Amino acid sequence: MDSPEEEILEFNVAHNRRYSSDHVWFQEKDEKLMIGISEYFLIEAGDALRVILPQQDSEVDIDGALFSIWTADGKFPIPSPFDGIITEVNGEVEQNPELINDSTYDLGWVVILEPHNYDEDQLLDPDEYVEYIAEL
Repeated sequence: MDSPEEEILEFNVAHNRRYSSDHVWFQEKDEKLMIGISEYFLIEAGDALRVILPQQDSEVDIDGALFSIWTADGKFPIPSPFDGIITEVNGEVEQNPELINDSTYDLGWVVILEPHNYDEDQLLDPDEYVEYIAEL
């Protein structure tokens, strides 16, 4: 009798960050949030081929696009869970999107957001994020 094989996905989750259900990571830095996408996002959507950054100092509304990632599967606008101002963009990932694929939690950060009303409880801690992925 054949037993169904479970697919095993291997990916890293950085433990000094919080996560959204959209597979975006957030790291607090001086009352601002450094933001990037998780390795799980790359597994599901494919390697980043292109990154579309917002204008620095632009205002972002809740659910407004923080940035967009293009993969072989298409374009993925990344929504913001907070209102805020984009205070910095990582132009390196726009020129070299492989940084996101190769250094997701370090050199592959995308934007820094100064949120107007940051509530970390709106985001998942690393253990909650892993549990969330397991339920998908």
